[in-house]
Amino acid sequence: MWWGLCQLSPLIVSICSLSLTAHWAIATACKELEASPSQRRSSRDVNSPAPVDCQLSQWSEWTDCFPCQEKKHRYRRLVRPAGFAGRRCGGHLWGEQACHAQTTCAGPPGCGKDFRCEETGRCIKRHLVCNGEPDCRDGSDEDNCEDEDIESPCEHLFPIPGSEKAAQGYNILTQEESQYIYDPKFFGGHCEYVYNGEWRELKYDTACERLYYADDEKYFRKPYNFHIYQFLAHADSGFAFEFYDDSKDLLDALKNEKSRTEGFTIGIKPAESTFQLDLGFTLSSGKGSLKNFTQYTAKEVGFIRGVTKVQTARFKMRRDNIVLDEDVLLSLQELPDTYNYGMYAKFINDYGTHFMTSGTMGGVFEYILVINKEEMKRKDISAEEISACVGWSIGLTASESKLHLEASVSSSDCEKKGFLKTDAESNSAVVEDIIPRIRGGDTSYSGGLLNSWDGNMYRRWGRSLKYNPAVIDFELQPIHEILHRSNLGDMETKRQNLKRALDDYLLEFNACRCGPCQNNGEPILMGDTCFCQCRPGYRGPACEQTERRGGETNGRWSCWSQWGPCQSGTARRSRHCNNPAPQHGGKPCTGRDLQSKAC
Repeated sequence: MWWGLCQLSPLIVSICSLSLTAHWAIATACKELEASPSQRRSSRDVNSPAPVDCQLSQWSEWTDCFPCQEKKHRYRRLVRPAGFAGRRCGGHLWGEQACHAQTTCAGPPGCGKDFRCEETGRCIKRHLVCNGEPDCRDGSDEDNCEDEDIESPCEHLFPIPGSEKAAQGYNILTQEESQYIYDPKFFGGHCEYVYNGEWRELKYDTACERLYYADDEKYFRKPYNFHIYQFLAHADSGFAFEFYDDSKDLLDALKNEKSRTEGFTIGIKPAESTFQLDLGFTLSSGKGSLKNFTQYTAKEVGFIRGVTKVQTARFKMRRDNIVLDEDVLLSLQELPDTYNYGMYAKFINDYGTHFMTSGTMGGVFEYILVINKEEMKRKDISAEEISACVGWSIGLTASESKLHLEASVSSSDCEKKGFLKTDAESNSAVVEDIIPRIRGGDTSYSGGLLNSWDGNMYRRWGRSLKYNPAVIDFELQPIHEILHRSNLGDMETKRQNLKRALDDYLLEFNACRCGPCQNNGEPILMGDTCFCQCRPGYRGPACEQTERRGGETNGRWSCWSQWGPCQSGTARRSRHCNNPAPQHGGKPCTGRDLQSKAC
């Protein structure tokens, strides 16, 4: 059964994290996809580029049966994404099938005198056997112990907040967390704890009607894989506000911010299910709370973005002898020594392109105001006044100098000028909606729309960060480096295969594969389909239709070529500024067109 993008929009919002690009492209995408291929082709403008149909490769051969999984696998690749209203692909990229292996699941070799966990074959030191806490997921290290009443000295301590989030892999294409890389529950027999300086904060017990200190929050236990974890005093960075004239300006700002901090091109990952199911459009910084933007694409609206960061802790992971989660350990065991892109790409899809090595815990409180620009002009209201009023509504104040106001803004001023939309049918409000993008804490306090926001919501969210922080800033290493940092023995062949697969994976799902968008349109790769996000005043599959005359076209890079042969210890690859090439005085591509690496 063929599932359309528009049919699935309620389901797919949480599947993929993508740059805000997709919110404004989806409206056009839905109209194009709802039409049949013949309708789309026959209605094509004479100046529009020819439709490009999606193409998948043939299925690979089935692999041998993997004994630990009792499954065999096959794969196919995205040869060409659809573009310019061409036909989309259907089906899966990866296939798997149950099977009966001829050999048993052996686990990693070479435990020697160490203890081997029964389920996964993890090797642990003998002194961890019968020590009162399970160091194997299946608890086999605590089976048949003579003394069953051994009490761990740290068992009453809670793990450090956010430890499970720092242990996850990370996909830089989708900006999403993946499955665990580090084992967040392995302590290695150590009772290392971290002092929480805020434990003396008085709390009130309503049942006993008394004040008390939270003694159980004085210390938190540090898992083995964490080298450093330090609590920080709660301090926000102050709210920063910025006005954007249209959706394109906001999109560019968000993308440029990501590019500066992370240095890669945003794309889309494939999902385990069909391509049609892999078209969710939320940002990782607002997962589960970002509202669909399609209703604003045809309106005369602007946007005000307000954001603040709260830091609660900093951490650094162990550099050597890390203990991997047992699931990733099993998956590594079953990767073949001979290069098989499908198997290695599936591993990357499951566990991420990168993993975290250090970072900061805390939360990001961010919202985007949807501004009716016509009402803004009619009521003679400035963006600074709007920012101040919305900040006031959630208990924030800003100085006059910070907002460049001639006089302070009071609550009565905000109510008189009618900033907020209290009637769903009203078209006279300046602020039509608030879209929250919240990371960390209990987001149930911030999930409402404009009329449900107040100061209590913001304060409760801030207090909840102590127990449920997000990783808000971090440093990454490529996924293949986990084999250098763990003590799994000789894994160099698999490390090189994983490194090669990562290059192929990042290329396969990169928007550089999309055909050129005209008039500085933004190429977007969503699942198996390319779209062009057009600037205001332009339309069409390639942004080729406009009533305007002239205008420059900035250059964009093609994809990187494959690495050339190794010559004198160096391999090279290249790309070209022709997707499209700069025209009519447009800007050339920034960056290098040649890249080299040691080989």
